[in-house]
Amino acid sequence: MKEIIVNGKVLPIHFGLKAINEFTKLQNGDFHDTVTTTNSLGNLDSIVTLAVSGLNEGARRSKSDIRYTENEVWDLFDENPKLILEVSEIFMEAVIPLTDKLGTLNPNGQPTATEGKSE
Repeated sequence: MKEIIVNGKVLPIHFGLKAINEFTKLQNGDFHDTVTTTNSLGNLDSIVTLAVSGLNEGARRSKSDIRYTENEVWDLFDENPKLILEVSEIFMEAVIPLTDKLGTLNPNGQPTATEGKSE
């Protein structure tokens, strides 16, 4: 789990499978596209929704009752626009090892035919 600092306050943020799945549902997106492309970072609305998912999952995992809304995250970004880059970087740092663990997926979410075969 990572942390971001807002106005001197440490906020846990986590992009595990639960947070990524929640983000994908909120965006009416595709899990494969979310973890294999940068489409999820393509606009501010997506980054805000991504941050909501990550902050809420970070709060849940740290046993906090705090939950964030999109409006609250917009306010956090207004106060410190660099958080947009921090959240994006934390997400990418989480997704890269996740995709390594999942292996190569085809668009249907199934392992590819070559996965697990030695060359």
